[in-house]
Amino acid sequence: MPGEQMNVELAAPPVRRTQAQRREESERRLLEAAAEVIAAEGYLACTLERVGTAAGFSRGLASRKYGSKDGLIEAVIWHVSAHVHEQVDLAIAGKVDPLDQLLALFDRFVELVLTDTAVRAYFVLFSAMIANRLETRSVFDEVQLRFGQRLQDLIAAAQAVGSIPPRVPSQHAAFMVGCLLAGIAIETVMEFASDADPAELRADLGAMLRRALTGPSTPA
Repeated sequence: MPGEQMNVELAAPPVRRTQAQRREESERRLLEAAAEVIAAEGYLACTLERVGTAAGFSRGLASRKYGSKDGLIEAVIWHVSAHVHEQVDLAIAGKVDPLDQLLALFDRFVELVLTDTAVRAYFVLFSAMIANRLETRSVFDEVQLRFGQRLQDLIAAAQAVGSIPPRVPSQHAAFMVGCLLAGIAIETVMEFASDADPAELRADLGAMLRRALTGPSTPA
């Protein structure tokens, strides 16, 4: 209208990403695409060309980045490992008792197994590694040992403060917890627990783990 001052907002110029940011973004998209293919269709379906196309890039980008299918699979394994540890860190933040930290770790891991595509992909690959003796066995070993050490450290700390009785060596207890988590993950990948309510399943598993580690509660 005449005489009325109009406010014109000028669009901010687009922010140019650095080469490192573009590289990080492309790698994230490739690894997420690989995880989605693996989780949905299995190890054999995860080809370099398929992943590059699924990520929205050229068919050869995954090959240039990872060199081979084994290189891509190793990158997926390390990506999932970092993701799981990051999620565990968030789950145990603010908890003082090592037993509470361990139970929070357990619960978050089960939640990820039930809901997270990347974690599902990891255990699809884990199953393929066992069945087919994949060349990535050494990477799985390193990732599993690292996670197992984290379990053992928490159990040892809980035993030191009296939250968990010392009747079972921390290494053996950590092995038990790790086997339980791996079994839950494999059963979930095979969809044997598809009829269970996720929240109830997590609550019951956590309660059973607490009893297994601490023993039956003393009657009042």
